[in-house]
Amino acid sequence: MANVINVVGECSNVGKTTLIVGIIKELKSRGFSVGTIKHHSHKLDLDKKGKDTYKHREAGAEEICITSEGRTAIFIERELDLEEVISLFEHKDFIIVEGYKNSNLKKIEVYNSKLSTKIITKKENLICVASDIELNIDNIKVIDRNDYKKLADIIIAFKEGVV
Repeated sequence: MANVINVVGECSNVGKTTLIVGIIKELKSRGFSVGTIKHHSHKLDLDKKGKDTYKHREAGAEEICITSEGRTAIFIERELDLEEVISLFEHKDFIIVEGYKNSNLKKIEVYNSKLSTKIITKKENLICVASDIELNIDNIKVIDRNDYKKLADIIIAFKEGVV
């Protein structure tokens, strides 16, 4: 799964989403297609009471799809495992996963000097660290977390098997 990159951090608010948004914009500017998967640790409810899709779910439908011009949403009444979700995006050049810090995916770890206390990713799963300060980690690249061009270069090299 060389096109799947997992972005993790030790805790909330270290900058994972900001990093991902910057990487997406950089990859898109180079002509790549990108899909994202975000793990949400709380109950997820995007449907609105009284709407038709809500009524379908209340009636017992396990899977509900709503589609309109320019957007489609699918509601599945169970949590999918990460591999199932990734399979929905296999047609993309890159899949960026936010969260799932215990997965065996290759990772970019976000280090925020105000919140982070350690690197949580096993070295064998770590592509690089995106940090707001210089860090010295044996044989691990540490990149400025705002250098989306360099981070995109690393992600592309990883996909090509160079990293």
